[in-house]
Amino acid sequence: MAASGSKDAPEQEIAKLREDIRRHEHLYYVLDQPEISDAEFDERMQRLQKLEEAHPDLVTPDSPTKRVGGTPRAGFSKEAHSSAMLSLDNAFGEDELRDFDRRARGLIDADTIAYVGELKLDGLSLAVRFEDRSMVLALTRGDGETGEIVTENAQTIRSLPLVINEKALRKLDLPSTFEVRGEVVMPIDAFQRLNATQLRTDGKTFANPRNAAAGSLRMLDASVTASRRLEFFAYSLLVDGATPLPRHWQVLEALAALGFKVNPHRGLLHGIDEAVEFCDKQLAKRESLPYEIDGVVLKVDSLELQRRLGYTSKAPRWAVAFKLRAQQAETVVDDIDVQVGRTGAITPRAILRPVSVGGVTVSRATLHNEDEVERLGLEIGDHVVIERSGDVIPKVIRVVKQASDRRPFQMPKNCPVCKTELVREEGEAIRRCPNVNCPARLEESI
Repeated sequence: MAASGSKDAPEQEIAKLREDIRRHEHLYYVLDQPEISDAEFDERMQRLQKLEEAHPDLVTPDSPTKRVGGTPRAGFSKEAHSSAMLSLDNAFGEDELRDFDRRARGLIDADTIAYVGELKLDGLSLAVRFEDRSMVLALTRGDGETGEIVTENAQTIRSLPLVINEKALRKLDLPSTFEVRGEVVMPIDAFQRLNATQLRTDGKTFANPRNAAAGSLRMLDASVTASRRLEFFAYSLLVDGATPLPRHWQVLEALAALGFKVNPHRGLLHGIDEAVEFCDKQLAKRESLPYEIDGVVLKVDSLELQRRLGYTSKAPRWAVAFKLRAQQAETVVDDIDVQVGRTGAITPRAILRPVSVGGVTVSRATLHNEDEVERLGLEIGDHVVIERSGDVIPKVIRVVKQASDRRPFQMPKNCPVCKTELVREEGEAIRRCPNVNCPARLEESI
């Protein structure tokens, strides 16, 4: 009896800890309503890890300890999607959005259509399969037909459940084997912290949160993914490759009831007028959101109407992505100088004849590196088109007119500040100042 009791005690404590940790993960990462401190949460997780290490026979695939990542892999395998993950057609401006509505109504002979509006999160799509309520597979979008298997990495995303509550499934009359699709994003504050850390350690910095999310999800070492804050927002539920509910709005409500994080900025819209108003309101507040978006998605609410509308070869006819055109303007490159970053990276920069782009006066634009200058065929004096989208640093898109007195840009061989000879490692596009005491590097670090 004594031996049996000693075996049951850790098993019961492990089960209780797992249930408790899952509850607090959901409260913190999905509902944004934490009830305990980070230290208290870490204490529970550490206790569970120690118990599982002492009793490896009690470890299960859906344990919260899987969130910390495992042994690095050699590479990613691929697997086919249960159904194609198609991209969406775009509508730029209200006129194109109303054209989409007219086409859809014409195809089904309807006076009005109910739509669901959702934010178009700027991340990467992920398909997650569950069997017997537990996550068993996670696939990137890939080419839409086949994706890379990133299951171990996806398990580290705290807002993505590893196991689904059985009562919730029964209440929704859903089977225990299904698939959820959604978007993986990196919040802006997490992106800024990551880049700051990368700069301090001379690591690779990322151009934007989307690239950071994609790079983090595809790390061969899942423990690195675990150290970076990613979030998963669910937007689709499939059973045997098809949606099991009659309306898309019900799908979103079901996903939330199952414990998935569903973006709160959504609306059930009756007709194109409400849809246009919704899109305008959501895009107007994009700069105040904690993550980046690149538009708003409209989907026909009725699954029956979705089936009737069908697909083109590339996209569904029942959905559209409403986007703002990137703001562009034409100006002249008066000069090109270089900046020294905190890691010593030397970045060429176009000095522009000041021009207004979307109400903001722009006088400089990044050129990234000398290879980009060569790709553009850019020389000083040329007329160029620049682009500014949201908070993104303005960039030169193309040369539209070569100046008669144009002169080529010469990348310096020495640091413009400390005069140290620059180095360019084999395979890299960037030259660097190797002097750690360079005043420009020190100033940027501060």
